[in-house]
Amino acid sequence: MKVQLYADFTCPFSYMGKRRLDQAIEQSGEAVEFELKAFQLTPDASTEKSTPTVDLLAKKFGRTREETLETTKGLRAQAAEMGLQYNYDTMKAPNTKKAHQLTKWAATFGKSQEATEGFFRAIFTEGKDLNLEQDLLSVVEAIGLDTDQAKQVLVNGEYADAVDQDRMEAGHEGIRSVPVFVIDDKYMITGVQPIELFLQTFAKAK
Repeated sequence: MKVQLYADFTCPFSYMGKRRLDQAIEQSGEAVEFELKAFQLTPDASTEKSTPTVDLLAKKFGRTREETLETTKGLRAQAAEMGLQYNYDTMKAPNTKKAHQLTKWAATFGKSQEATEGFFRAIFTEGKDLNLEQDLLSVVEAIGLDTDQAKQVLVNGEYADAVDQDRMEAGHEGIRSVPVFVIDDKYMITGVQPIELFLQTFAKAK
């Protein structure tokens, strides 16, 4: 069974959705071919040093940093129920294109799921800045891939076209928000849904 996940690494609901998918796969015992389809919420975000997420949200909604942190309590609690730790006090908002490129590269070694999880965790839990090469490569190293090869992927702009292609496909499919899951090119699940819906959809796809 093939599962494609349209997601972006800065999207809190994408990370929750992926965790629900992971749990559904574990419960079902299905052999799943996983592919991350790149989606960028802010493709024009700076590729220089990232801005703290809370500062961006505070500016967007006209609140103080402290007020903004308070508004994330519900989201943090929701994530914690799934075993995820969202540290908004250290979270940063990078341009995610390079992380998507490296995830596509990792997929050639059968490590798409590991890279996807690693980049989500880097942003939401570890407070890493995925605009910085060293933070990108720390994820690569953690999943057991060669950092020198990863550097060359970035230097040569490899998989950049594939990332852009995913974004175009999302537009053609009418995908405007994430997460979106496509199972065997036939069934679509949108948003953070109960595990039971994934299990039911897996059964239909058999």
